[in-house]
Amino acid sequence: MEQNADRPALLTAAVTVWGATAYGYINTGFSIAMIVFALYFLWTRYRKEPLPRWQLDRRMLAAFAILYGALFLTTLFHLDDLKNLSGGYFSALGFIQYTFPLWMLLYVGWTRDVRKVLCGAFYVILYAFCLFGLAKYVMLGEGRLSTFYGFPTRVGMLLDMFIPFTAAFMGYYWENRRFRAASVLLLMLEVVCLLLAEVRGSMLALSVAAVIVAAIWLAQNRSRIPKKVQRGLLMAVFLFVAAAVAYAVALRWGSYSAMIGGERFMMWESSFHMWLDHPLTGIGLNEWQAAYAEGIYHPAASREAGQVMPHNVFIYFFATAGTIGGLAYIAYCGLMLSYLADTVKKYAENPFSWALLFMFIAATAHGLVDQTFILKLTGRVFYMLLGVGILFIKSGGPRSESGQRSGGL
Repeated sequence: MEQNADRPALLTAAVTVWGATAYGYINTGFSIAMIVFALYFLWTRYRKEPLPRWQLDRRMLAAFAILYGALFLTTLFHLDDLKNLSGGYFSALGFIQYTFPLWMLLYVGWTRDVRKVLCGAFYVILYAFCLFGLAKYVMLGEGRLSTFYGFPTRVGMLLDMFIPFTAAFMGYYWENRRFRAASVLLLMLEVVCLLLAEVRGSMLALSVAAVIVAAIWLAQNRSRIPKKVQRGLLMAVFLFVAAAVAYAVALRWGSYSAMIGGERFMMWESSFHMWLDHPLTGIGLNEWQAAYAEGIYHPAASREAGQVMPHNVFIYFFATAGTIGGLAYIAYCGLMLSYLADTVKKYAENPFSWALLFMFIAATAHGLVDQTFILKLTGRVFYMLLGVGILFIKSGGPRSESGQRSGGL
């Protein structure tokens, strides 16, 4: 009977993972996931099951409260256009909705073991992501791989997060030889897709994450790891970064405009003036596009039409939510980094603690040149993976019973 009772939870967990990644080829993917979750929630309430007692780290909760509280507060000063609150390309309630996959997975998986179905859904989605992307790239003769999502930059931003989690799943279930082989193949496909997408921001993101995570790992294990291993790791990181930089430079070599990122410097300068004119609460979360493309902040030399954000998450928040929103995002990053760095100390043997840290650093670094955190697709995927990581850390090793380890996550 208990096994039958788990089936709705397993289905809901799988649909939630799929819904967070469904974008482009279907416009209702996450809506479907929310409907399925709502039915599951009502089912658990009908059965009078106890609500899960989440034990989440206070720094993570504080980061959420500071950032999303600040965005809601600043939006109260821009209600002349209600799209700043809800319904705009960017909005306060929209940003809050990005976090829904996290809470949905924690509700479903806190008291039930959904780890294998999360892994299975993740791998099915990623194999489809890679194989469809490669087939489309070859058959349509694409210049850059775009798979389901239309824009190569989205592929790069997603792979920044998918690659460390694929490695974590492989490490978690390492003893299963068939799964290990499937994981190695998937990692190879992801690397090929990343190279064919030609996203320089991903080279930056993965390099920064590799350096910081390697430094933290060495700091934690310096006394018990042989010097040769330490030197080998340092050399491997150096070679990876050098190769990433060389590849990024080679991609746009010969085009000065492409080398400097197109009109990014214009966007950043224009955003700086937006902040100067509206220093406390910004111009409004949904107002950047109109202000840059048509308003007084449009650079005379601009030739790139249709830009919706300044290709820098930090600058975006300062321009649209003012000093309140910009400092709130910095505080969010600091608190989350502190929480995740502490997680790898407490759960050093669990690969998902390292995957979470790597993903967060890579996504934040990529946000310096693109819209990682504020884009609906990548924002949802970030919080979905955060939920997956928390559940795998809470549950201990692959043979542990669900909920065996429930200390402050």
